[in-house]
Amino acid sequence: MALSSPPHDFSLLARTIARADDYSAAFDTVVSEVSRLLNARVCIFQRLDRGWMLMGQARGGLRVPVSDLKPALDTIPLDAPVATLDLRAIGEGVWTSVSLDDERGSSLTMLLAGDWTAYARTLTPSATALAFALASVRERQSRRHAERLLVDGYTMARRLSRLGGVETVCQRVVDQVGRSIGAERVALALYRPDEDRLAVAATHGYPVSMVSDVRIEPGSWVIGHVFSSGRSVLVPDIRQTLALSSQRPHYRTFSFAAVPVFAGTETVGVLSATDKTDGSAFNRQDIVALRTISVSAALALIAARSDTEVHRLAYAATVDAHTGLFNRPYFDERLHQEVERAKRASSSLALLMADVDDFKRINDSYGHPVGDTVLNAVGGLLRSAVRVFDVCARYGGDEFAILMPTSDPASALACAERIRQRVAEYEIRDGHQPLRLTMSIGVAVIEPEDTPADLARRADQYLYQAKSEGKNLVRMGGPSSNTRPPLLTSGADEPA
Repeated sequence: MALSSPPHDFSLLARTIARADDYSAAFDTVVSEVSRLLNARVCIFQRLDRGWMLMGQARGGLRVPVSDLKPALDTIPLDAPVATLDLRAIGEGVWTSVSLDDERGSSLTMLLAGDWTAYARTLTPSATALAFALASVRERQSRRHAERLLVDGYTMARRLSRLGGVETVCQRVVDQVGRSIGAERVALALYRPDEDRLAVAATHGYPVSMVSDVRIEPGSWVIGHVFSSGRSVLVPDIRQTLALSSQRPHYRTFSFAAVPVFAGTETVGVLSATDKTDGSAFNRQDIVALRTISVSAALALIAARSDTEVHRLAYAATVDAHTGLFNRPYFDERLHQEVERAKRASSSLALLMADVDDFKRINDSYGHPVGDTVLNAVGGLLRSAVRVFDVCARYGGDEFAILMPTSDPASALACAERIRQRVAEYEIRDGHQPLRLTMSIGVAVIEPEDTPADLARRADQYLYQAKSEGKNLVRMGGPSSNTRPPLLTSGADEPA
């Protein structure tokens, strides 16, 4: 290409570029203005860890794929501010590479169509001015990005504090990391004290099912090392670490970052990211962002775990240890609630009182461990015989209560008989000697003027009637005006 005049001084252009809103706008201004001033095709490429990326072009730029350009681009001397680039083999003639690198290590190269090396003494200082202008835009954009990360961290902390479970918190954290630092793959691994291992709790960019069975020993590879040391890890290019370079077959780039997640002085997990969406390497700013988010994550995890523990303890406080059924305090509260609900809705409510026959003799003959086994077995039989929303409770000793909302007399009676039969058919083995059980049950159905105590008293009355009439029986009462509750069903040894 014949030149009619030397390149223009780019100092005025550099001042214009320095005022650009963002990095992308700055590149657009560089290629368009340089192309106009030199009347030439212009491209800008950035060297990344995974190759070259086109950042901007004007007047059509290069008309071949970047993949075809890579071998030629790799030949550009790193220490030559201006050099020729022979692209005749791919039909693009001779071009000139002009380095736009700055002292902060941004690997940018501007390509000019034609041979401009004769004007290297003019191009070199002009390119330096452009490089500093681009660097100032990048720094300003970085500061805005850092400010946005702080705002995002604060906003995320508030949002996480309103979430309920640990799984939800973990998923929200990794998704936020992906958005904030532009990472395609993010993982949050949490330490499991019972296994002395870390397990991946949530992922962004790939299914968590891919790693749900993976367990990481503290100290092993990157996540285990970060957990054990409590120190962040930033690797711009894993290929420089031979021990790790062969362990990343599924990743696109060669950079990753990982930070520990602290709860007070305790390390509870590791937050890691890889594969930046723009193909660049992770930097110190990304580590700062990960640390900021990890603080919010730790606070939310503590709150979520505390909330889960509160619910667990609250539930444990309502459950009987021997049977797994609800305990007496919980049952009494539910009885009051269901009586009031039945009255408001004019619906039915049944209460069953059941007692293991001759339980004292079982304890005296076989010992308390066998007695505990009997209680546990009966608890399981009761649960298997009722509806999922019925309330089964250990009322006291060997006595059980079952609250059946919306249950009419026929349904309640059928349930009671089903329980009696299952208990009678069940066999507990103490060594080689089988132990057979029986149960007596009283059934009462709510009446209009009943209080919770009235309903419980009548069910108890019919239970003791079943006991006094021979045990292994079900007795159910009619209206309270009856002086003797009628016999509605019986044990297997009596005529029905």
